[in-house]
Amino acid sequence: MNAAASRPTLRVWVLVLGASGFAAGFVGPVLLDPGANQGPLLGIFITGPGAALAGLILGAGARALPMSDAARARTLVLACLAVLVSTLWLCLPKPALLGYVIDGEIGACVAAVEAGDAALADWQRAVARTTWATPSANWQQTALHNLADEAGVVVTVQVLRRAPVFEHRRPWDHGRRSTGAWSAAAAPERYYARGHECEAYLAEGRRLYWPLSAAMADARPSARAWPPTDPAGFLSLQELGALPQEYQRLLQ
Repeated sequence: MNAAASRPTLRVWVLVLGASGFAAGFVGPVLLDPGANQGPLLGIFITGPGAALAGLILGAGARALPMSDAARARTLVLACLAVLVSTLWLCLPKPALLGYVIDGEIGACVAAVEAGDAALADWQRAVARTTWATPSANWQQTALHNLADEAGVVVTVQVLRRAPVFEHRRPWDHGRRSTGAWSAAAAPERYYARGHECEAYLAEGRRLYWPLSAAMADARPSARAWPPTDPAGFLSLQELGALPQEYQRLLQ
């Protein structure tokens, strides 16, 4: 190695470390977390300038210390590797929140069709205000028909506590699910539920429930319509369901 190559100047420290931070921050989110909001902006505005500043500080320090030129070059290489690894680690996707398990007791229940007229009036006002979107054809008749046909109920749950459910997305644990800690709650919440009469729900007592997540609800064609014609979407309520056995095991 000649003297020029083994003696990195201060400019080289800034450019090499800045380029490392920029490249890792630009490409990392695209490869590791395509759904991330920041995308390549991480490299442009954060890791690139941050690594360049680190290069300025480290380069000045390395040139001030009694080090050989070869040691300075090795330090620059190690610093680049540290920037690349730390930036890629920062780009790894965080666990996705799937929803919350709720622990509570149903205290009130009414037939869902009883809430249909109020929901229809709310959506009619929303349609009148929204001049930039076209509502689905026959959405009123379709929504009211679905509401009556499914024969669901609207329940009020006195929620006592809730626990989050996550799905991990990093390469080594992709798809694994876990639950977070319980957090106390003391508030009534309204949900749409189907499949039972009110008497059955009121007799259940305290138990664990799983409100249908937004991602699962959006998978239904009727939920993607605007205004929504599925009962839960039409009533602007989350759908209440039984706790899946998988989540029950995780909580245990």
